[in-house]
Amino acid sequence: MLSKKTISILLKIGIVAFALYFLFEQFNSRQSTSFRSLDILDKINSNYITIIVVIFMMFMNWFLEALKWKFLINKIEEISIMTSIRAVFSGITVSTFTPNRIGEYAGRVFCLEKGDRIKAVLITIIGSMSQLFNTIFFGFIGFIFLPNFIVEASQFFIGNKYLYLLFIVIIILLNILLLVLFLNTKYLSILFYKINWLKKYHEYIAVFSLYSKLDLLKILLISFFRYFIFTLQFYILLKLFDVEVTYLNAIVLIMCMLFIVSLIPTIAITEIGVRGSVAIFLFGLISTNTTGIITATFLLWIINLLIPALLGTFFIFTLKFFRK
Repeated sequence: MLSKKTISILLKIGIVAFALYFLFEQFNSRQSTSFRSLDILDKINSNYITIIVVIFMMFMNWFLEALKWKFLINKIEEISIMTSIRAVFSGITVSTFTPNRIGEYAGRVFCLEKGDRIKAVLITIIGSMSQLFNTIFFGFIGFIFLPNFIVEASQFFIGNKYLYLLFIVIIILLNILLLVLFLNTKYLSILFYKINWLKKYHEYIAVFSLYSKLDLLKILLISFFRYFIFTLQFYILLKLFDVEVTYLNAIVLIMCMLFIVSLIPTIAITEIGVRGSVAIFLFGLISTNTTGIITATFLLWIINLLIPALLGTFFIFTLKFFRK
């Protein structure tokens, strides 16, 4: 019978192997063909400072995520920022071969020394929900302006001004509802406790009441900065690859893109294809530079996911699957 140490080592090797395989397959996908052309590589080489800036923004982005997770997880275990960084990068690696990156939760919680892992997963979900909140919140706002880019929709709303006004009011009300629901997660504990078969899990359900409105506002603010960094990264890369778009137009389309992508179930091996297809559809409304759009999307994936996932493989070997 295998010892726990042996099982742990085999699990770590398996995770790294799966992650590298899925990353390699996606890097060599059809969507990456244009990226490997000499013209694109020459443009990257001649604009290396811009690429360095975008990579620096990636590290800033994930550092903010580490700060957010540290703030959240400290309710059940005090951890250092380095431990949180290690957990975040480990989670990225595990997420590369799981549907909708759900493996990210497991990659993080196995960095904890003492904290309850089920509680840690639920806490990590709260952090993910704050990021999803920003995606949906700004996605709704993006859809208010999206008709400006679609001739048929623009003409429809011009002829139905009151309908367009109703559309805006509904979106504003939905955003207010989203904000109220997120800032009152403690009521989830009360709601779940009233369900008979969930009462025995009260210890875990209570996690949702650990955070005050101020705590959750802080989490939303950090998530917003991450969202802003990502949109700015994408805009910089679009301009780098000669996609003619103003900053305001780009932000509207990026907000819509992120919203749509968040609704589509994916696994890592298909994610870049989904992102590329949505980006081409939306930015194709204002630009015919399809190569530039798909290249910017693919390079953003390399910088924001491929590089962090590769770095995370080194941290996988520090995970603790079994406790003494």
